[in-house]
Amino acid sequence: MLTALQVEYEAVRQHMVDVSEVELPQGTRLDVGRLPGLNWEVALAETGPTNTRAALVTQSAIGHFNAEAVLFVGVAGALKDDVHLGDVVVASKVHGYHGGRESVDGFSARPDTWSPEYDVDQLVRSACRNEPWAFLSPDARLSTPPKVHFEPIASGDVLLGFRDSETARRIRRHYNDAVAVDMESHGVTQATRMNRAVRALSIRGISDFADPDKSARDAAGSQETAARHAAAFAVRVLRDLRPKRRVAQEPRSAPAVVVVSSPNRSPQPAAWDSRPVVEVAGQQYLLYEGPGDLVHESRDGDVLRRQAVARVVPDGGGRGAYAWLRQVERTGPPPGPNQFDPLAALEQEAELCRRLRGPGVVQLTRSGKTSTLALSWPDDPKLGSPLKTVHELLPESPLPTDPQRLWSIVRGLADAAYIIEQLSDAGFSHRALRPTAVVMHRPQMVLRDFGLATVPPRRGENVGPYQAPEQRHGSRVRPGSATDVYQLGALLHRALTGRIPNPGLPAYRGSDSVPDSLVHAVTGALREDPGARPEVGTLRLALLSAARELASVPPPQL
Repeated sequence: MLTALQVEYEAVRQHMVDVSEVELPQGTRLDVGRLPGLNWEVALAETGPTNTRAALVTQSAIGHFNAEAVLFVGVAGALKDDVHLGDVVVASKVHGYHGGRESVDGFSARPDTWSPEYDVDQLVRSACRNEPWAFLSPDARLSTPPKVHFEPIASGDVLLGFRDSETARRIRRHYNDAVAVDMESHGVTQATRMNRAVRALSIRGISDFADPDKSARDAAGSQETAARHAAAFAVRVLRDLRPKRRVAQEPRSAPAVVVVSSPNRSPQPAAWDSRPVVEVAGQQYLLYEGPGDLVHESRDGDVLRRQAVARVVPDGGGRGAYAWLRQVERTGPPPGPNQFDPLAALEQEAELCRRLRGPGVVQLTRSGKTSTLALSWPDDPKLGSPLKTVHELLPESPLPTDPQRLWSIVRGLADAAYIIEQLSDAGFSHRALRPTAVVMHRPQMVLRDFGLATVPPRRGENVGPYQAPEQRHGSRVRPGSATDVYQLGALLHRALTGRIPNPGLPAYRGSDSVPDSLVHAVTGALREDPGARPEVGTLRLALLSAARELASVPPPQL
């Protein structure tokens, strides 16, 4: 992260931990550290003012750190009346406003404009919609949250302090879509343009209105507030930014990101009370985005349920591990003696996990009307990210059968069936199996949790495409272990056809590349009558047999 003023540097630095100083060959000194819970190595330094200085430092930092991204973070002056102090402007364009030609006819602009890549554009728009201030500390938040404007800015080497100056009139005449002005963004974006693999953004907090009152506003603390807001939004963007390539330079454990800030203006976190960090039994967890229902909140009467994949925030060094968090909050009065207690059910699930998964994977904390369960989630040691689920393997539409992919799914669901069998032997049923419930671990896939095992069965539960017939309203059959068999069959049906089983569609009949044992297993598991389905142990053995047949299929001839 590169900055130009100390106030901007400090705003970014407060988000970093495990910091050490690095000196570049040119003599530039940067602080290198990480952001808790994020897979980014971050370099932070001061560039000083002007586009030329910013470009030179940016270029040398990109080369030294093999940077994936450059975020130029700092403060700016507003050019439009609908942009207020403390707002953040993210540059949808950067106009270098000095380009032009002077003649007897006056000044003719020769624009030099930069725009971020489309994926970065979409990332900013998503962050604006989804809790943009997740990383702004509660004590720094205003009563009215600042706005984020994704709009053009103008950049040149003139410190603008008078809105009726010749420079200000030139900007209004030739670059009238610009809503803010700074002195470094053009240099930074030109440096990143020379490195096509590097993505860039200019993120500016508004500290003044480019008028004579600038000094008074700065003295009142407007720069500090604007810099805090810009830094917090930059970290919010980094939370969702994914690297495009592997970093070859060693021994770095994560892709580098350079965040540049300048001088002259001197997670689903909403589901957790707008805080990205959740504490369980004294351990902090940073919420992590995920597909499907991996970040989710639902309400059932007076019960609020939340779940998310989270990164374990380490106390000292290291990159930490990952966890699966489930939280239950009771918003109404406590249940009576014979009524169901959702907090007690979560605590019972924790005990069940300790018994069947081992005590080292479980943490539980209860505070008033809220209980939170944290279960370990395996990570990929090479990528440093949480392992994916079966959701990533399932096709979205019918595809030619890929024996290797199908083997992975069948073998993994056989692993899941073994855990389901253990649950059944203990008198419980999962009843909420879906693609994101099975984590692709090795040597065996694992269940992320035990679903509805400790919740009394009821009609209408587990709403969604993997709801078994006996879980639907109107059924007279009580959900149980046969429900788990149906849901395993539904996952297999999705793997084979790309579709969820539907009573209105013909039954799956298989193909030449699919073993008959697997076809029979799917057909039996999806029977409407729970009593006609095989036991979960029988289904598991059938899946193991089918996996052996798939493993013996020779690779296709090229």
